[in-house]
Amino acid sequence: MQIPGVASAQETGAAGAPFGAGCRLALEKMQEIARREHIRQEDADGYCLILEAGEGDTVIGIFSHLDVVPAGEGWTYPPFAGVRKNGYLIGRGVQDNKGPAIAAFYALCYCREKGLLDAIRVRQVLGCQEECGMKDVAYYLENYGAPAYSFVADCAFPVCCGEKGTLRIELEAVQKTEEILSLSAGTVCNSVPAFAEAEILTDGKREHLQAKGIGGHAAFPEGTENALKPLMEKISRRNLSGRTAALIHFLEMLAADGYGEAVQIACEDDISGRLTCNPGIVGIREGRLYLKIDIRYPVTVKTEEFLPVLLRKAEKAGFRTVSIEDDAPYYMEKTHPFVQVLMHAWEEETGKKGEPFVMGGGTYARKIPNAVAFGPGMEQDFSTLELPEGHGGCHSADEAQSIENLKTAVVVYVKALIKINQWIKEKKKDENV
Repeated sequence: MQIPGVASAQETGAAGAPFGAGCRLALEKMQEIARREHIRQEDADGYCLILEAGEGDTVIGIFSHLDVVPAGEGWTYPPFAGVRKNGYLIGRGVQDNKGPAIAAFYALCYCREKGLLDAIRVRQVLGCQEECGMKDVAYYLENYGAPAYSFVADCAFPVCCGEKGTLRIELEAVQKTEEILSLSAGTVCNSVPAFAEAEILTDGKREHLQAKGIGGHAAFPEGTENALKPLMEKISRRNLSGRTAALIHFLEMLAADGYGEAVQIACEDDISGRLTCNPGIVGIREGRLYLKIDIRYPVTVKTEEFLPVLLRKAEKAGFRTVSIEDDAPYYMEKTHPFVQVLMHAWEEETGKKGEPFVMGGGTYARKIPNAVAFGPGMEQDFSTLELPEGHGGCHSADEAQSIENLKTAVVVYVKALIKINQWIKEKKKDENV
C-alpha cells in the first residue's frame, strides 16, 4: 500500500518498467511476496507479473492489477501509508486493486499447498496499466495467449458477466479562450473530479475561483458530484463574451448529472442499465480549453445512436474533436457453466443468493476471451471510520476496504478454484465419452 504505483498512460521505454518506476516497485514487491510463498513466477518484461500453481494442462486465469489511480485531493488519512483502523484498511488501492489481488493470491497459495489443482494450472496475472490503457494485458495475451477461462478479481460479488461499452472522447476549443487564463479539474478520465479551479479575466480584473464536489468512479455516478458543475455555474455568472460563454455552458451541461441527460444522450437497457457520462479531465493547453470525457454505454446500444448528438452540441459550442476511443461492450450468458460454477462458490460460502450482473466499470474481462469479473467487492459500512460524505469508495478519497470482507473473499476464491478444477475434470470426461 505504501507504493504509489500510478501507471503512465504512455509506455516509458524503460527496460522492465514500461509504465514507470512506481509500477515497477509494486511488481517487485509482489515478486518478493510470491518467493516467500514458493509460488512459480515470471516477470513479463514489467508489463505484468505471472504467478502459477497447479499441475493440470487446462490454464485458468485470475487477473488483477497493481497500478492505482492518482490519490487526488481531500484525503483525511495519508493515501499511501496503509492505515489500519476499526477493521478497515485505508489507502489508495485497498479496493482497486491491491487488496483483491492479495486475496486471490492467498487463495492460490492455499490451493497449491493442499494439492487441490490436479486438473488445472492457475495463472494469476498481475498487470501494471489497468487504469489507463490496459496495454499490460494486451502484451500478456499477445505473448502468452488467453487461458481457457478466466475471472478478474476487480469487481463486486457475485459474478459480473458483462460490461458496458467504454467511450473516451477528447475535445478542444477551436479558438483560444483569452478570458479563461487557467482551468483545472481531474487527473484521470475515469474518476469524477472532486475539486476544480480556474483563473478568469473579466472586466479587466483577474479572479480565482474554486469548487468542491464529491469524487468517485466515473462508472458509478450515484452519490457523486462533479466539481466542474459548481465551478462552471460560478464562471457563467461573470460577464463573458458569447464565444466563451458557449464553451462554459457546454461544460456545465456535461457535468450537470452523471447520465448525459442535460446533453440529451441519456439511454438505457434492461441488461445493463443507464448510460453514464463524466467529463473527467479539463484544462487549458496552449491557450485553448480541452476536456476528456468518459462514457459507459449499455451493451445493446450502438454509439451511432447517441454520439452524433453529443458531437453536434460540442461543435455548436465551439469545440472540435481531437480523438475518440471506443471499447465495445461484452456479455457472457448468465447460464454459462463457468458463470454458474462461480455463483455456486459464492452462494455456498456466504449463504446468500444473487444474480449475475452487468456493470459500467471496465475491467480486464472485456479484453480476455471467456472471462468474467468475480468479486471481491461486498457491502461495507464506513460509519465507524467517520469519513466525510463521498469518501471511502473506489477512486474516492480515503479509499477503504473491510479486512473481514477480504478474508471472506479468500475463502470464496478457494472454493471457486476447487469447483473449477472439478468442472474441468467432468468436462474432459464428457468429451472422452
